[in-house]
Amino acid sequence: MERVPTGIKGFDDMVEGGLVPSSVTIIGGHPGTGKTLFCSQFLYTGAAKYKEPGVYITLEQRAEDIKYDVKDTLGWDLEELEKKKMLTFWPLRIKRVFHPLEKKKVLTMSMPELSKKVIEMIDSTKAKRLVIDSVSIIDMMFEDKFQIRSELVALFDGFKDRGVTSLLTAEIPEKGERSEFIDFVGDMVIKLDTMYVRDEFRRIMTVTKMRRSEHSHFIHPYKITKNGIEVTKL
Repeated sequence: MERVPTGIKGFDDMVEGGLVPSSVTIIGGHPGTGKTLFCSQFLYTGAAKYKEPGVYITLEQRAEDIKYDVKDTLGWDLEELEKKKMLTFWPLRIKRVFHPLEKKKVLTMSMPELSKKVIEMIDSTKAKRLVIDSVSIIDMMFEDKFQIRSELVALFDGFKDRGVTSLLTAEIPEKGERSEFIDFVGDMVIKLDTMYVRDEFRRIMTVTKMRRSEHSHFIHPYKITKNGIEVTKL
């Protein structure tokens, strides 16, 4: 089967050479585990090495902060790829504001509106790789968990129909709770975490689910280096 390389040293070996084309991957983890860098490396690899346009939709962080962090940590100038129209960063903020007529707080954007904007962005940029950071914000838009699953499945179908391989981050709070939909809506689930070993915290990665492919079932240590994320070979 053809694969979509992430460019993350050691990771592609865990999943038979890379991600399944047109698949949706959920990356869950605590703050500081490297979810944003993982996604940035995935888009950078596609744009710089394979000439595949990518879109980074950020629902929380400022786009400028992401680009600065990547340049400071890895030395990659993502703005140069933006100028070449190989990367597009799109901050899309969803807020709760008070509606004077309804006398309550309402969202500034509905899920159908969000889905429409994302698909339009994919079409206008001809993107082949997509990041949404993070879907935890979307999770907060719904009280009905069945509704959010059905809405996301419809959106993901739009990605797949266009041949887009996507990564979506999901925040896992320190106390261990997580959104109920993380394990169900994606074709693949990657968990990033930390483990206390010999008086220090070490980052660990596990692939807990991957459709249409074999994958490693081991816990893999990884590091964030000047060359990007590197997974330790077991």
